[in-house]
Amino acid sequence: MAAKDRLGKQGEQLAVTFLTAKGMHILDRNWRCAEGEIDIVARDGNTLVIVEVKTRSGRSHGTAFEAVTGEKLLRLRTLAVRWLALQAQRFDTIRIDVIALERFAGDFSLRHERGVV
Repeated sequence: MAAKDRLGKQGEQLAVTFLTAKGMHILDRNWRCAEGEIDIVARDGNTLVIVEVKTRSGRSHGTAFEAVTGEKLLRLRTLAVRWLALQAQRFDTIRIDVIALERFAGDFSLRHERGVV
């Protein structure tokens, strides 16, 4: 596995650990369909939370949070509808969150933005 892929997997696991510590229930990870992939699907009370995770080891291409484009956020809305169509469970609301992780000198910083769209 390439170093970039290992970093991404590590970031996703840190995000899952963070979300569960905040009381969220993880429903799905790395869910895919023809339109794309959702990194994490979670339940926060009666809210469905679609989580995009970005992990970076430097800022040569901007911050991890800046890597989540408006186009990506629109695609996540479409993916949320696709995921929901396959589920029996229902939710009162849907929220899209971004977790941006940056690793400097071996340590990670984590930024969690709720309801980015």
